[in-house]
Amino acid sequence: MFGLYAEAFSRLSAQPKLRRSLTAWCTAGLVLSMAYAAAVALLAPGGRLAQALLLTALWWVLICVVFTGGASMLDTPGGERVDHYGVPNGLTGLRAWMCMPVLLTALFDLPGREGLALFAGVGGAAGMLDAVDGVVARSVGPVTRLGKALDPFMDTLFFLVAAAGSYALGIVPLWLAALIAFRYAGPVLLTPFVFLARRRPELVHTRWGRRNTILTGFVLFVLFIVDLAAGPVWLAALVTALPLLVPTLVLHFVSLAARVRSAPLAAR
Repeated sequence: MFGLYAEAFSRLSAQPKLRRSLTAWCTAGLVLSMAYAAAVALLAPGGRLAQALLLTALWWVLICVVFTGGASMLDTPGGERVDHYGVPNGLTGLRAWMCMPVLLTALFDLPGREGLALFAGVGGAAGMLDAVDGVVARSVGPVTRLGKALDPFMDTLFFLVAAAGSYALGIVPLWLAALIAFRYAGPVLLTPFVFLARRRPELVHTRWGRRNTILTGFVLFVLFIVDLAAGPVWLAALVTALPLLVPTLVLHFVSLAARVRSAPLAAR
């Protein structure tokens, strides 16, 4: 980790364009997340503005730290250095910065069904950035090692928020929220043990992980519609989540295990 940040700061100090790119995306993340958090807090009863802004600001700093360290991974798959973050990585960052205010939308007791509407609308739009950044990377570029590493990491953050917020709003039952959280948090929590075993697998999506992510979004959308119609969310979750998410989750973890076994050993 020390080497990663040492390389990142070296690149940032030597490349003004890279510093400007980092500043621009961090500023965009700050403005977007703080503005939305303030709007949500003003809708909530009980004067939650200071709390919302503080939590969002702390979250913004955390993502900025991760984003800054990512400067060391701004290389193309062919090994060519890139002197800017680019739109694909920037969109991934914006999705991460929006996680905290979107979660506050679900946790703050907004009047009526405003919390449900904002959570689904803004959270769903932020989730769509996952598809957009990949398309932009392939069509416009740049495709970087940072983008490939950030995408599954940011998916983890986003779907943990989606699981917690959906449960708080009654969109999903507890077992499904726990299943989604396990699917995304599990690999992240196991990563240090993989590194201690000196394995260095590629930190990108598996084929079944990508399919599970798409199906998770589909299931959450279906359950949102069922909840709007005052239908039986528990039954809809059983009918959709069990056959779609459980098999793809198992195949995803099998793929991860195979990737770790076949990964090269790091030098001592």
